[in-house]
Amino acid sequence: MKKSNLKKYLGGFSALLAMSGSCFAAGWQLTDLGAFESGTSGGYALTADGRVGGASARANGLPYPFLSQNGQLVPVGNTTGVVQVVNQNGQAAGVVTSTDGLRIEFGYFTANRTIPLGGFGGTYVAVNGINNNGQVVGYGVFPNYDEHAFVATAAGMLDLGTLGGRFSRAVGINNAGAIVASASNTKGQTRCALSYGGGLVEIGSLSVKGSCLPAAINSSGMVVGSAYNGQEYHAFLYDGRQFYDLGTLGGNSSSAEGINDLGQIAGTGRVANGDYRAFLYSAGSMLNLGMPAGAAGNSYARAINNKGQVIGYYTLNRDPNKVSRAFLYSNGLIADVSGLASGLSDIDYTTLRINDAGQLAGTGKINGVQRAFLLTPLP
Repeated sequence: MKKSNLKKYLGGFSALLAMSGSCFAAGWQLTDLGAFESGTSGGYALTADGRVGGASARANGLPYPFLSQNGQLVPVGNTTGVVQVVNQNGQAAGVVTSTDGLRIEFGYFTANRTIPLGGFGGTYVAVNGINNNGQVVGYGVFPNYDEHAFVATAAGMLDLGTLGGRFSRAVGINNAGAIVASASNTKGQTRCALSYGGGLVEIGSLSVKGSCLPAAINSSGMVVGSAYNGQEYHAFLYDGRQFYDLGTLGGNSSSAEGINDLGQIAGTGRVANGDYRAFLYSAGSMLNLGMPAGAAGNSYARAINNKGQVIGYYTLNRDPNKVSRAFLYSNGLIADVSGLASGLSDIDYTTLRINDAGQLAGTGKINGVQRAFLLTPLP
């Protein structure tokens, strides 16, 4: 793997413009988690007790994994790599460089050792989830560019196969070991599937012939995502028995991106004028979350915690570059995350994570320097 390619796991921390001011302007503690020799770092994972996983570049310009402790960056493993998922027990996993330096592969990180488990022979592996038993899911690319979902433990990786087509991607796993994935069938259709570690089983869709794209699974095995209902793509909920069309915000499409253990769902829907808005679906009702400070533009949800707080990103109509800015929705208010603490700006929304304590972690600039950060709400 060329150094420039491996650096994308650090260089991908997009330089995003941030709006000043928000309805969450006070009451947050910002923690700069520091960095290795280069002075830059990025956060990708967050535990229930506020530990942040990610990577920081050393003097050679390559990323090395870390898992923070007590608000400070602590190295893990003994190779280059990036911590992308961490469970409540502190088990960390992510991507590592292959021994020949030509591929991005999968591995676990302990205090002073990396456990590389390889991939499927191609150049790339994506890591999408971990449960509290240390099972990790994602997908790997084969040399012929086929993609297969996998589930892994420290003992090795298991190929979950497909539904007869050329690709599958595991997107989430719960603590019972239920894995949700998208996969192609023999007709080339993309369908939703479940697995308990022994292959994929199709669960259906909103329409017999329509595509199904799962996004998340909760502790009860409920699955959400978007699916073709015969006319448009709509957000759905699958409760283990059947699919439910969640509708829209008045426009013609919607998608669900996250579900918490209470069954509350976060997603994005089109409104009547064609704009997109993040929504919170709860007790049969879809709430339009709007825009920070009443700004005109589009908002998109990405995840939800068990408090019903939603994180995502938004763009402004007046911005010709349509720069994406991270938001937090909490207690009926939506605000730009960069306004939560002085000195924090340019947050990469793709790295933003939230836990059930309402803490936020990710990558941004702190006083102009790219760093992994932790935001903790004050009592």
